[in-house]
Amino acid sequence: MMVLVPLLLVLGVLLSATPESRAMSGVDAGAPALTVAQERVQPAQVDAAAVDGIAAYLQGAILDLDGRPERAAGRYLAALAEDPDNLALRGRALEILLLGGDVPNAVKLAKTLPAVNQTTLSRLAQVVQLGQQGKIKQSRSEMRRLLKQAPTLWPFLLTDAYLQYADGVKPEVLVRRLNQLPLTSVLEGRRQYHVGRLWLKAGQPAKALAALARAQQLEPASIFTTLLLAETLARQGQVEQATALLADFAGRNPAVELLMPDLGRAPLPPFAASTSDDLAAAVFDFGLLVWGEGALGPARQLLNMALWLAPEQGYYRYFLAILLEMGEDWDGAAQEYARLMTDPLLHDGAKLRLAEVRMRQGDAGLAWQLIGELQRARPAAHVVRRSVAQMAFDRGDYNRAAEEYGWLMDRLPASMLPAAKVELLFARGAAYERDRDFGRAEKDLRAALQLAPNNPQILNYLAYMLIERGQNLAEALAMLQKAHVLAPRDGAITDSLGWAYFKMDKLGPALKYLELAAEQEPESPEILSHLGDAYAKAGRLEDARKYWQRALDLLEKGVEEPFEGFGRQLRRKL
Repeated sequence: MMVLVPLLLVLGVLLSATPESRAMSGVDAGAPALTVAQERVQPAQVDAAAVDGIAAYLQGAILDLDGRPERAAGRYLAALAEDPDNLALRGRALEILLLGGDVPNAVKLAKTLPAVNQTTLSRLAQVVQLGQQGKIKQSRSEMRRLLKQAPTLWPFLLTDAYLQYADGVKPEVLVRRLNQLPLTSVLEGRRQYHVGRLWLKAGQPAKALAALARAQQLEPASIFTTLLLAETLARQGQVEQATALLADFAGRNPAVELLMPDLGRAPLPPFAASTSDDLAAAVFDFGLLVWGEGALGPARQLLNMALWLAPEQGYYRYFLAILLEMGEDWDGAAQEYARLMTDPLLHDGAKLRLAEVRMRQGDAGLAWQLIGELQRARPAAHVVRRSVAQMAFDRGDYNRAAEEYGWLMDRLPASMLPAAKVELLFARGAAYERDRDFGRAEKDLRAALQLAPNNPQILNYLAYMLIERGQNLAEALAMLQKAHVLAPRDGAITDSLGWAYFKMDKLGPALKYLELAAEQEPESPEILSHLGDAYAKAGRLEDARKYWQRALDLLEKGVEEPFEGFGRQLRRKL
């Protein structure tokens, strides 16, 4: 069984997530306890007066357990109207409000929680709201309570530093304190970035440049560090150096190619950041840290908080949309990207991601239209051509996909790592194979394998193609044995190994591996069909029909056919 590894990496993060890690979307409003201001979610109308507290709670609990906590919020709030002392219910409603980006109403709930029931995020939400309102001393007082809980947590110390700046503490004092903090090497780049921001706020660009240059050395893949360093260089009259810095960054990080500003177009205004902007920067960093730990729900809450503090920060919205994609909240991501379509800087990047999201939602026509418009506007953008190639492949236009991958191959920078060439060779080889141009497919796949001899997916793809064509079966079997050792839990590879034995009339090992593959991938019609074929060849017709029927049942439930005519083949067997 052949599986093409997805190619598109966005900002270093693969756009996939398990169901358990899906970020939650929106808020189902309509309960009397709070007025939930949520632009993105179209709330269901709930007549809270007609729903008693117990029924509302049960409805909310069912929705929550069903993996739809965002729709449970309105029911929980209705239940709170009848049972205002239910602290657990109040805390859950607060979490959902933060997930939906309704920070003001989340803060209202947070203020009603006793101290013992306050969480990190409920306290932080109160801190930043007070800071946004200019109530700095009150905000600092709340911040001190947080620091008692976690006195060494970097995001809290950073938030406190920005509040101290707003309270009149000199930047020299704050920088000295920040530099004395015992941070891990992973956070050193973040420290220098924020030191640079503080120097910029204090009107000392030379010191800011030194700190930002150090930060960029420590975290060369950080778009925010690179952008602020480039902007600071441009403000100091070093436009060519700033432009070169951004070009180099985009070359090393093709996924952000469309997010880079043109610093030579017009002079930049002086650096300016309000207290809300500072708090947003600290909270956003906190969100990225917990995102990196895989906690998508808390990351979403923090990014929403940052965006509420700095609603015009387009990059925050872009990253929030990426996070929603990771949580498979396609509607939410699409709406955030659509809002960025009016941003002159992020328009193209948002349009690319919107096209990808529409493709995921099954609207291939609109996705193809959007990416076509973008290709006409940015024909030399590698990230656009890569997206065109992947969409063409997904649409079944394998010839176009191969052409686009070839365009990318011809323009691959010499500085790119071999892995980039392997990825393109593999993708183009797969496109050739699907287009039945087996000679070119084998050439590309062997070239990819030469560069990455221990890549189990390439081994599997090439070997399975050879098996299906009845060529070099011994070589193909050796490839699959190696791939299985490298990835023993990969059901597609296990299936290919069993199928190779089947093609070589070795029914004992064929059944062994095909049965294992069916255990590893029980929802794969192709694997179930292969196992049925092996049972039929072994004279076990009842078992064969059972697995063929199971494969057909999956197709009837909506599972995609592995190839055209697969369903007809199954029906003929039955």
